[in-house]
Amino acid sequence: MSKDVELNEVNGHKNGSGNDDGERRYSEGGEYVTVFTSGKEGAGHYNGSHAFGMDHEGDDTEYILDDQDEDLGLLDWDQYARIRRKRCCGLECPDLATLAPLWWYKLPKTRRRQFSVILPSLAFVLLLAIIVSFTFSSKKEGGAAGSGVDSLCDWDSYVLPTHFKPLHYDVDIQVEWKDPYKVDGKVEVYFAPENEYIDKGTERMETAVEDSNKLTRCLVLHAGANLDVGAIGFVMTDGGKMGEKRRRYNEEKEQLVIEFEKPISPRQLHHVTLTYSYPLVESMRGFYRSNYKDSKNVTHMLASTQMEAADARRAFPCFDQPNMKADFDFTIRVLRPKASATRDPDDFQVLFNTPLREGGYSRRYDGAVSVDEYVFEPTPTMSTYLVAFVMGDLVQLTDYVDNGRVTVSVWGTPEHADDLSDALNSCVKILPAYEKLFGIPFPLKKLDLVAIPSFEAGAMENWGLITYRESSLLVNKDDASDFDILWATTTVAHELAHMWFGNLVTMDWWNDLFLNEGFAEYIQYIGVSVAKPEYGADELFPVLTLQNALVADSYDSSHPLHVPYEETLSSIEIDGLFDGITYDKGASVIRMLRSYMSGGKSMSSDHLLDRDPFIRGVSTYLNEYKYHNANSSQFWHALDKNANIDDFNVLKSIKSWISRPNYPLVRVSWKEMPDGNNYGTLGLSQVPFQKTGVQSCSSADPNSVWWVPFAYNTKDKSGVVGVLDECTSNGNSEVALQSQDDFVLVNAGQSGFYRVNYPQDMWKRLEDKIATGKISSVDTSMLLDDAYALVEARELSVSTLLDLAYAGSKRKYANIVSGGSTSDYQAWFDIGYVFNAIEAKMESSSCHDTYKSFVEAAVTKAIEDYNIVESLTRTNAESIEGDFQYRLLVGSLFSLGVRYGSSGVEQLAKSSFSNAANVDANIRFSVYKARARSGLEGYGEVLEKYNTAIDADEKEKLLLALGSVQSADLITRSLDLAMTPVVASMDVRSFVARIAGSSQLGREMSWTYLQNNFDALYEKVNGGTDVSSSRLAKLVSRVCSGFSSDERLAQVKTFYEKYKKWIPVKTFHKIEENIRTNKMWLERNEKEVCTWEKENRP
Repeated sequence: MSKDVELNEVNGHKNGSGNDDGERRYSEGGEYVTVFTSGKEGAGHYNGSHAFGMDHEGDDTEYILDDQDEDLGLLDWDQYARIRRKRCCGLECPDLATLAPLWWYKLPKTRRRQFSVILPSLAFVLLLAIIVSFTFSSKKEGGAAGSGVDSLCDWDSYVLPTHFKPLHYDVDIQVEWKDPYKVDGKVEVYFAPENEYIDKGTERMETAVEDSNKLTRCLVLHAGANLDVGAIGFVMTDGGKMGEKRRRYNEEKEQLVIEFEKPISPRQLHHVTLTYSYPLVESMRGFYRSNYKDSKNVTHMLASTQMEAADARRAFPCFDQPNMKADFDFTIRVLRPKASATRDPDDFQVLFNTPLREGGYSRRYDGAVSVDEYVFEPTPTMSTYLVAFVMGDLVQLTDYVDNGRVTVSVWGTPEHADDLSDALNSCVKILPAYEKLFGIPFPLKKLDLVAIPSFEAGAMENWGLITYRESSLLVNKDDASDFDILWATTTVAHELAHMWFGNLVTMDWWNDLFLNEGFAEYIQYIGVSVAKPEYGADELFPVLTLQNALVADSYDSSHPLHVPYEETLSSIEIDGLFDGITYDKGASVIRMLRSYMSGGKSMSSDHLLDRDPFIRGVSTYLNEYKYHNANSSQFWHALDKNANIDDFNVLKSIKSWISRPNYPLVRVSWKEMPDGNNYGTLGLSQVPFQKTGVQSCSSADPNSVWWVPFAYNTKDKSGVVGVLDECTSNGNSEVALQSQDDFVLVNAGQSGFYRVNYPQDMWKRLEDKIATGKISSVDTSMLLDDAYALVEARELSVSTLLDLAYAGSKRKYANIVSGGSTSDYQAWFDIGYVFNAIEAKMESSSCHDTYKSFVEAAVTKAIEDYNIVESLTRTNAESIEGDFQYRLLVGSLFSLGVRYGSSGVEQLAKSSFSNAANVDANIRFSVYKARARSGLEGYGEVLEKYNTAIDADEKEKLLLALGSVQSADLITRSLDLAMTPVVASMDVRSFVARIAGSSQLGREMSWTYLQNNFDALYEKVNGGTDVSSSRLAKLVSRVCSGFSSDERLAQVKTFYEKYKKWIPVKTFHKIEENIRTNKMWLERNEKEVCTWEKENRP
């Protein structure tokens, strides 16, 4: 699933308010799209619970490799014993491991072994007590169960038991398309026969066969709290029928426990039938409805699904875990008023993962009601979170792949009929390119891409029926900026990658979510390069993905890519995995590994589609596990089979990157100082990096050393490669300089996932190369990004950082050494960030105004160098001359000019508002923002435009311009809008976050608003309080991470204690880290910033 998309005027991954909160942001003509990675890639995209304890027994040893005595933080077999039972003295009794609380598994294995040695006698006595207790309990139950019965009636794990394996679902849904908007359904779940209890991907044969041989009293499955489950019946394999004895509902775990009339063997159960009903509400999870208005202000309704991660259970009772794959037959009936159904034209459509069966549509009338029935072809074997259906007024544009083998259609509401072609053109180019890349054809007959008016995430990769937020799919040629188009193309490419990685082969459990999302995040750049090669998408990866990941993974509270299983059980925990680590770090590590395995070739756009050793390994993995589940160790094994590199083992090399959080800082230091004709020798070393400071590296501590493939450039050499897998450098990681002005630039092209620090005199040499354009735009961006983080970690002076940013502002476009479509966009991406972040941190400083004036002068000079005002005036601001990345650069500089009050830009922005509909979309947001900030009249004009806008991109620009105001009266007006119907529930978080990020006053007022209205906001954003969701937790992080006082930290702690059931503890710890880091930053750097500004003032 793509991340939630929200516009935000912060520089990229970094917060323009001066704090880096690790949230995802994209630039849009200088303004930025924030991607709230909430509990679903969309809205439910992140949940699930993996459960088959024993399924991972073999996987653990594969991960640990030779380090059997080390606690790697990976899969720990001990934890899975919690759901196993063993036989003791001829009786069925619990495994001792089931008695251990979860904290036991967070202890190092060595500590657990110590306890095991010290307390053997106690454990033996405890075991005897359990046997006696269990025997007594069995007798007390009347002997119906007997010693061979495994009762699941008291099941209390987030993960379902393995006794029953679903094989097929028949789902029948009836929807009332009028008030009270009710859904009635019946589901029949068929179970695997004896020979189906083996899963190729996870080899869970032992568990499934063992459990299926036992008698059991109960069946456990998922049912959302919104469901009213009616009659339940069972059919045995011999044709006999059985009813339920009783049922129990676990609201916290959303599990329905159904007791049989008598104990049965799981192999005796053929299928279970459940009837259910629920109201169709506006919740953006499960099956939900959304209302939208057309250009005539008429309200329409559309209903759609969002199942990931754990919300299929809110649409129909099911075994809602990724490793319980099945196929699905769906019949959907819609009851509409006859007058509506017989209108001309009638654009009403019902879509599902698969096409209609031949003759699968029928209509009959029941009085004044039209009953339309749709019977669809069965799906392939897939996880429940990929089930999807959509209904409402929709129009389509269709094309074909491979002479009609796959029918591709893009759908939108009727007034968006002209906005479908860009996505369709991209899709029909990307899909066959992926088929060729992976060596596996797309397995379905059709692929629908549907724009949904109310959709929390960017998109959701439902197999055969991908759903999107309108702004992530539709492209209106008059209202879409270049970044809007890039985002839509990127989202299409991301979801298409999931058709193989996630759908065809699915991670076994959510703790390997990065297998789905990190891979799709990387492959999306290949897709964009295929659809729109002129964009130079591979050159955008560092600023749009990798640098985001470096920020997100710099916290002490970060998590590894492969998350410990016991930390991914509840929906809240799974929600938290849909973040910058899973997506962006996952993609960055995959990109780094592919670069190494391809000898650096994959870093070039010319080789992105090569079937190099990495891609061949991917193809091996997909072919071996298609239609099954797999885990990350199996993925690394497939890559290793195809590596063919001497002394290189994929599993051993990648272990440091997936088993623990954070990443290394590579230090470049003088091993031999310059002296006369000896120009000096530099060596490389590594230490663990966090934003709060670096740690120490020791060869005795494997958790402090990473396998680091590196590449460096000097004045006369480029692309020199090596590997640093020790704390300090050896002969292969030393650089002898060849002249007095020679330099070294490590991690050229930012192919590696690490930061780099240099001696002070080398920073000075690099500064000179930045100013003269001798270092590329991408590498300039990298140097600034690293320098900012190093200042935060107390490894570099803030004066050096400002020197670099100021040098970057002097770059001349004509002097840039670049190739392809590269402009200086990447460089200004981070130049602007440094200026903005420091300005925001210094807002209460005595030198804030003079610093801001200094930046205004630097930005104005750059705008003049690029002739931006002159060229825009020449076209009445209706077009920007130049290629794609140059247009992005102009949009960025124009935005900076508005922010800092550059007179030429500010005047042009104000004068252009009256002609805003014709203003180039790359600067239109800045025009709206300038007008909204101008006062009450301008604010009202922007609000009026927002209320009448139809295009999703245009509405987002206008709404977030309203969130960019800075005066107290206008901030109050905007905050008051948040709980009104004016702001859709899917936009609440981005809107309030924008207000908080626009000024210190906005942050303070947003925090007060959040404290006073959190319950109401939660209900609006989540569609009620009957769900456990962390959607608002990221808003809390965005609002509070810019604070820098102990008083605010105390308030945040109190707030967390009140709402911790909805705020993951890791989110709170990240906020805590940010506040403390901000406080220390000001204490260390405020005076130095003031001094630097005074000394460098023009």
